[in-house]
Amino acid sequence: MKSLNRLCLCVFICLIISCSDSAVSVNENVDLALVGPRLIDGTGNDPIQDSVLLIGQGTIQAVGPRQSIEIPEGTETINLSGKTIIPGLVDLHAHYGGPVTASEQALKNQLYYGVTTTRSIGSDTPDKVSLMLEAHAGRPDLPRAFTAGLGFSYPGGFNSSFPNTPTTPEEARENVREQAALGVHFTKMWVNEVNEAGLKIPAEIRSAIIDESIRNGLIPVAHIDEEADGIQLLEAGMNEFLHSTVLTFGPGAGTPVDNPAPSQRFLDLCLQNDCAFTPTLSIIQNNWHFAENPELLDDEILRSVFNANALDRYSDPEVRASIIEADNFQERKAAFRQVQDFVKTLFDAGIKVPLGTDSGTPSVPMGWGTHHELELYVEAGLTPMEAIMAATSIGASRLPPVGAVEFGTLTKGMSADLLVLDANPLINIRNTLQIDQVMLRGSWVNRESLLP
Repeated sequence: MKSLNRLCLCVFICLIISCSDSAVSVNENVDLALVGPRLIDGTGNDPIQDSVLLIGQGTIQAVGPRQSIEIPEGTETINLSGKTIIPGLVDLHAHYGGPVTASEQALKNQLYYGVTTTRSIGSDTPDKVSLMLEAHAGRPDLPRAFTAGLGFSYPGGFNSSFPNTPTTPEEARENVREQAALGVHFTKMWVNEVNEAGLKIPAEIRSAIIDESIRNGLIPVAHIDEEADGIQLLEAGMNEFLHSTVLTFGPGAGTPVDNPAPSQRFLDLCLQNDCAFTPTLSIIQNNWHFAENPELLDDEILRSVFNANALDRYSDPEVRASIIEADNFQERKAAFRQVQDFVKTLFDAGIKVPLGTDSGTPSVPMGWGTHHELELYVEAGLTPMEAIMAATSIGASRLPPVGAVEFGTLTKGMSADLLVLDANPLINIRNTLQIDQVMLRGSWVNRESLLP
């Protein structure tokens, strides 16, 4: 009996030691407690109205209602009552023009606006690939970045000024291997017509690019305008698309088309292949948005991140009038509405619709454009919560993790990327622009130092 008592005592002592070690471990891992904010975690769950978020070692250690989370003694605590927290934004479609210094500033502009993860999709020369990989590896003043290097077209086709314009499958495979050697994460194809000549990448070359990309651990992505191209690419093994199958960039761009809704066959193929569409509404609508809403340009910070030529253009009253009074203006707006309907159709069918903007093109300011895209998703019929998910968890789900750490939601074990907002975006999606603070990988961002 005494032996049994001794055994029980030993087991009890071991349990105490084990629990004590566990508590010390949690204590050591937690650096910061954010207390009291409304928390939207990016998963689609109901917001936690009075939350606690424990952060340490760059990741979320615990999260939940205030009454369920014990804050370790000695932890730095910040009271955020009255604020709203959302995950850092993920933008899956950006381009970085000009010299490397301009690309670096564009990345900083995005981070200022709370874009903590970005994907550069097809216009990165080797020196810009190096910059993106530096951001990818954790440079603190730049968002987490992924790159597709230089994209693929066909001689005389859309964006054929880029060097990857293979004319045979063998040449295409060699081009893919050259990009892979640089350390890129994706390959990008422009599979759309530039004019009535109809010059675009032939099917056998597309298939070679897809196959060789997968062989080399890269994710193939395509800019498409037509459903037939989407079907061919899906059957060849691709499941990631940019823009839409409503013709807006090819011949007759900007005019409504007959029967723009995707076919059931196409929707079924997308679902079977876990397809995602990043529709980039901003690049279409921003061709007139600033002409209709010139008061937006009174925002000095927006002006500082705007393309200089576009800013001059939209600042001119005569130019604005010429856009709004053009004979085809209403037709262009109707065409845009069709693209928004396309987005809602995909979403309702259960197809993933992450967020991307084509930021870096003249009319889509870096960072600001990501918030405007959220607004356009809500106009298309998504709820604010669904739009936030598109810009956080859904976008992150189309990107590989960085090492062992994932991102995109404010849940235990994820990278501590977040925006502290002064207003609730579920009431008005424009409130995502009411940014108080930005955190990347568990560290507060010095936002003012990022502006040009």
